[in-house]
Amino acid sequence: MSIQNISAIAPLMILSGGIVALMLQVAFFRSHRGALATTLCTLGVAAASCIYLLHKLPETGHAVTGLLLVDRFSLFLCLLNLFIAVIVSALGLHYLNARLASGSLNVSAGDSYPEEFYILLLLAVLGGCTLVSASHFASFFLALELISISFYPLLAFSVHGDQSPERDKVLSLESGLKYLMTSALATALGLFGIALVFSASGSLAMFSVPSHDHLYQAGIVLFFVAIAFKLSLVPFHFWTPDVYQGAPTPVTALLATLGKGALIAILFKIVHKQQLLELPAIYSFIAVMAAASMIIGNLLALRQQNLKRLLAYSSIAHLGYLFVALLLTDSGFGSESVSTYLVAYVVTTLSAFSVVSLVADSAFSHTPGGSRPLQDPSRDPFQRMYYRGLLWRAPALALCFGIALLSLAGIPLTLGFIGKFYLFSAGVQGQNWWLLSALILGSALGLYYYLGLILDLLQRPGPAEADDTGEQSADFTINAAAFPPAEYRKASATGHPADIEKTGWLIVLLLTFLLLGLGIYPSPLINWINAL
Repeated sequence: MSIQNISAIAPLMILSGGIVALMLQVAFFRSHRGALATTLCTLGVAAASCIYLLHKLPETGHAVTGLLLVDRFSLFLCLLNLFIAVIVSALGLHYLNARLASGSLNVSAGDSYPEEFYILLLLAVLGGCTLVSASHFASFFLALELISISFYPLLAFSVHGDQSPERDKVLSLESGLKYLMTSALATALGLFGIALVFSASGSLAMFSVPSHDHLYQAGIVLFFVAIAFKLSLVPFHFWTPDVYQGAPTPVTALLATLGKGALIAILFKIVHKQQLLELPAIYSFIAVMAAASMIIGNLLALRQQNLKRLLAYSSIAHLGYLFVALLLTDSGFGSESVSTYLVAYVVTTLSAFSVVSLVADSAFSHTPGGSRPLQDPSRDPFQRMYYRGLLWRAPALALCFGIALLSLAGIPLTLGFIGKFYLFSAGVQGQNWWLLSALILGSALGLYYYLGLILDLLQRPGPAEADDTGEQSADFTINAAAFPPAEYRKASATGHPADIEKTGWLIVLLLTFLLLGLGIYPSPLINWINAL
């Protein structure tokens, strides 16, 4: 392999070397803090190599052995994947600390080994960065399966926590099993579709000339069905709420961002370079899925009381929005709208899940051994009622969560509004009015439940309180169920939820700053995207 090829895949080699180094480190010295440090160093060096290559690669990119095409767009997406991994690794620190024996950073107090979390995280990032550079169906399939294989144990990672409640372990195992079964079905469909494409075209190159042959079109449709399963687009979304609810919250954030963003990026490259939208069957199939996802995803989110399930249906709707941009790649704003909305979706989703994860971990720390009765909704920190009155218990956290919800709704002065603006602009320029109508209807439905959540944050606590002994007043069933347990209220009386460390606050504030900063002044992001 030439020096140019090695230089082009330097980020992938750094990630691979970091995984090997972390495995060797764990073999000789098990330390949660050490594993996190190695992970962050690997991600940082890989990010530096991506930035270096952005200034060195030619505009047309560099092909590596016919399997990979490293260009500026793929490097931009690699940087986005690395950013996701940094946030998730920090959230994982809080999640694992709350569920390990004695909350220790080392594992000598129990049988839990958190280092595997970081190894699997780096493997998922390696798969994501390889996927966005794939130019051959073989490299595409290997990268996609690397992501999936990493997610199977990550989704079931709650079973590793000594203090995880038994019901959390059952839900986590159920989440991993459902994702495994769905992913196996999607893989089978995708491989069959790739076989049909190869039979019709005689090539496995992803950017070959499209054919009007019926066998070729059938293969592409099956390939898109497999991707729709992975992206949880309607009507292939049935697994999503259960998997999101049962998985560890940092892993849910990883699945909703890295697992979806990389696939959207490679689909954009395939559709744009192969001009698949010129095939009527492909265009109609994608358009129907996009419209159904925008409307049905938001409709199903309306009555959800579990925040993770609500955000799951919300992600289905947002992926429908992204597919609108995918359909409008030929318009003047098409390619720019895909990149802008993808960045807005990733940062906003990470911000929302970060608040939910940190609040849940803080509440969990008050019930060692997993003693909290999850069948009681008032004591489940993932229930919507748990966040009522959060503004009066933790103003800063409620403000950050509110900004994330406003960004999800596409309210001005947030990054989400910039993404929605580009979608509308591309739709108007492409004169695709029925898709724009579906987008407006879906956005209106989303605005309803997002603003409802914000009103919950602003709601003042009622007079009913649960005392230290657990006894309830006569009207406890009316008011107290809407607020957290007494021990959590006392711990957060100062406005700072208990056990949220400085790193947790740093994550939330950084993401909130990005949402507002890029929403008010988006020029740096837009200029960078236009330069790709």
